[in-house]
Amino acid sequence: MSEHSHIAIVPDEPRGWSEIEYATQKAVSRLGNLATHVDQLASKFPLNSSPGLRSQMRRAALDALTNVACGLEATSADDYRQLMLRSLRALNELDTFARLGSKSNAVTPSEVSHLVLLVQQADHAIRLGLKECPPLLRGVA
Repeated sequence: MSEHSHIAIVPDEPRGWSEIEYATQKAVSRLGNLATHVDQLASKFPLNSSPGLRSQMRRAALDALTNVACGLEATSADDYRQLMLRSLRALNELDTFARLGSKSNAVTPSEVSHLVLLVQQADHAIRLGLKECPPLLRGVA
């Protein structure tokens, strides 16, 4: 066994990665705020009336945050893109759950509107990262 066999070869930094990293960190920040807001909002639902909705809202917010945070550690543009797309799907779920929750008396229309705004802001931040990603995807199978 060669004494150099344990050394990992690190690829050059992909072109444009710093822009993607900036957009991703912005998305992580927005999603952190969103997850905190969702947790507070979900706690307003009565335990006996919407336990599934409460947990699904929290799960969707955390899934969105987790996937974007993992995007910061992605080793390829394709992996990054897949993580961002998963996060966008989780945000779509959260938006649906928020609208379902608005039909209960537990939250006000203003609280739901604020949640929808936070979802839109997080969505926009994620899409900024994806916008920077296509040049990196050229030639990726």
